[in-house]
Amino acid sequence: MNTTVGVDLGGTHMQVGVLDEARQLVGRSSAKTHAERGADAVLDTIAEHVKLAMHDAGVKRVDAIGLAAPGAVDHEQGIVVDAPNLNWDDLPAAHLLEERLGTPVILDNDVNAAVFAEQRLGAGRGHDNLMGVWIGTGIGGGIIVGGSVYHGQRRTAGEIGHVIIDPSNPHRRRELEHQCSRTAIARDIADRIKSGADSPLKKFVDQGVPIPSSEIASALDSGDTVTTEIVQAACVKIGNVVGSIVTLLSLGRVVVGGGLVEEAGHHVVEPIEKAARESSWPASLRNLEVVPTVLGPNAGLTGAALLAARRIGESL
Repeated sequence: MNTTVGVDLGGTHMQVGVLDEARQLVGRSSAKTHAERGADAVLDTIAEHVKLAMHDAGVKRVDAIGLAAPGAVDHEQGIVVDAPNLNWDDLPAAHLLEERLGTPVILDNDVNAAVFAEQRLGAGRGHDNLMGVWIGTGIGGGIIVGGSVYHGQRRTAGEIGHVIIDPSNPHRRRELEHQCSRTAIARDIADRIKSGADSPLKKFVDQGVPIPSSEIASALDSGDTVTTEIVQAACVKIGNVVGSIVTLLSLGRVVVGGGLVEEAGHHVVEPIEKAARESSWPASLRNLEVVPTVLGPNAGLTGAALLAARRIGESL
């Protein structure tokens, strides 16, 4: 195991961590992404915080850097193909970051990285074939087959959020993430409140500010009818799609993560598991386990560092 850096790059925040030879996080840094500044500025910020994380870890060199980016990526060529949250298209991000740091950079999708980390160190340990579903601004997915990330021929496998569940709906309301992401759940809660429903989340709607995942979780804990109905409906849809994929690939475990899962826990995990079991075939697959992330917000950066270590090890 090499000493590597993992970068979990999001549209809003980035998290950077150094993983030592014992797979322990020994240094870290974080920053706002500010994607509106453009790719060069974001890559400069990544490079700066890689150095800060290495300083925090007390190391002067690392063997490789793993970059976990949102959206569609070509991991072999190191290109971010399409990342709407960053406004990046066909960007050779790995090469550009290598130029800044002089260290090999391994690129992959952010949820692929998170699921790989869970398979190695977290909720997926002992399972060589599993899927991860991350619920946040959108819905991301990653698939592990035979202990490795499954990328598929076009290198973009796992994008569960873009599964079309209502083809007759208007544009931007057809896909799973359009209806069931944390963003969509908060939108639907706000719409219901604007229509006259009572909810403790009304204060956020009145102020015109986004409803945080932590507040959605609090409303679920208090039994708020509006929030419970909307979250339950979203989780059933997610579970139905998960069950279909489990049927297709004959998987035994699914790990769910993202900010909403980290905050709301069983309110999200249990209805997804119930719906996924009911929609799986044959009946022998209905003992499917749907479990929450163990690594939480560290999953992406840990997985990026692990993937970098693996790729560097394979090349030696």
